[in-house]
Amino acid sequence: MTGNATLSRDDYCSPDVFALERERIFHTGWFYACHVGSLPAGHRRPVDVVGESVIVSRDVDGALYAHANVCRHRGSQLCDVTDDTAAVKGSIRCPYHAWTYGLDGSLRATPRVDDELDRTQLSLWRYHAEEWNGLVFVSLAQRPVALADWLRDLTPWLATFDELRIDSLVVGARTETIVKANWKILIENYQECLHCAVVHPELVELLPVYRTGNVLDPDRTDGGVALVDGGDSFTRDGTSRLSILPGTTPEQANLYRGAHVFPNVLLDVTGTSASLTALFPVDASTTVVVAEYLFNADDAGSPDFDPASVVEFNELVGHQDYEVCERVQRGVASMAFSSGLLTAKDELVAEFIALYRTTLAAAS
Repeated sequence: MTGNATLSRDDYCSPDVFALERERIFHTGWFYACHVGSLPAGHRRPVDVVGESVIVSRDVDGALYAHANVCRHRGSQLCDVTDDTAAVKGSIRCPYHAWTYGLDGSLRATPRVDDELDRTQLSLWRYHAEEWNGLVFVSLAQRPVALADWLRDLTPWLATFDELRIDSLVVGARTETIVKANWKILIENYQECLHCAVVHPELVELLPVYRTGNVLDPDRTDGGVALVDGGDSFTRDGTSRLSILPGTTPEQANLYRGAHVFPNVLLDVTGTSASLTALFPVDASTTVVVAEYLFNADDAGSPDFDPASVVEFNELVGHQDYEVCERVQRGVASMAFSSGLLTAKDELVAEFIALYRTTLAAAS
């Protein structure tokens, strides 16, 4: 891998490249929307799929739907995009003329309209929505590949999390940050640890192997990295009073495990908590980062539940990353930069770049 080039300045900065990504990656494949716990039965929420506003909903029976955030009457946007910090319960009512839709997208009411309308032909324009182990994905493609095939082909490492019951976990906290960096820079940063000893002094205390610049432990074959002194949590000292997550083996309880689920979500797991960090690209140099922190349902239901130590440590590490990613964005925008260099320990970055290029080309 030594000597391979990074992506180019245009790949990180060009509006034209970003437009291609929107068309060929984000609007063609599957896009992570939220954890199922962020969308209770009987609720809906808008999700920005790189410039296309989508209403993701679950009816009272838990069935999952995705629809264009557009009224069939005169084209008004139905749900305000500012509503995406929390799921909203109940039907979908247009704020312009009060046309009302069920969570399945069916047209239910057209107040003050005397015309004979066939409501069955005026349901919301439908997209695709599927779930894998509690992760909700949407696709804008007319005929997308099956989500299971998409995950198997593009994120094969995700199979190592099959036994972890992510769908049973509860969202205990949610944060949102605007990062002035290209979405690929954020993923490339996640895929290497040459920066960890420099940028993350607290993290390398918790995960000593990261001091070496390795993002994976070369002495392990399971993808896990041991927490210091048998710790089981992403906190400053690696400990907490939280319960072990369901589906976690005794050996996994003392490990950190992670995966990038192509294209836009990062899954991080310790023995007692998990997080889903979703990237919502806005333009070539701006990404909204939404983190959902997941915990054992019994813990989250306890009156003394306090996720603060986990959330604060993760946010500390996250914001250290955001700062250097913004620095990279400013640097690659220089006219002097054509591309950078990948070293042997940037192997996972090189794999991501190859996957990105292959996916972008295949969709053409």
